[in-house]
Amino acid sequence: MTNLTRTYLPLTADELRTLDETGALPGGARQAFAVTDRLRVALPAEDDEGLEYLATQDAATDAAARDLRVIAAVDVDDDDVSERPEADAASAVRITGAPPRRRIASFHVLDPAGKRDVDVDLELSWYDATELSLVREALA
Repeated sequence: MTNLTRTYLPLTADELRTLDETGALPGGARQAFAVTDRLRVALPAEDDEGLEYLATQDAATDAAARDLRVIAAVDVDDDDVSERPEADAASAVRITGAPPRRRIASFHVLDPAGKRDVDVDLELSWYDATELSLVREALA
């Protein structure tokens, strides 16, 4: 059985379209965010739920900095995830491959669109993995 890591992946509108049309995210290496050993060491008193929240916020901050609004929670094979110790965010990872749609647990959309204060938690609307069309409509 394959072990999976929950990652938080900022997505472009083109990547969402590809996912909708082909049933998989585009392949290749890309930055994502996850609960890493580095994050656990940095925040030893934080529970798993808190660490997941922090990884999601790091993904949202990265997305906002690149004028993106969607983060996908994607379960990726452990072999396709590597930590990025050189990155500023302790949750930064590199993922490879083309995760299929069935590995997406949910989508998170930054609300509202526009400039963001990176020192404040970002507001995210949650969408089920089956609501890809609604996520795409929210970006239109």
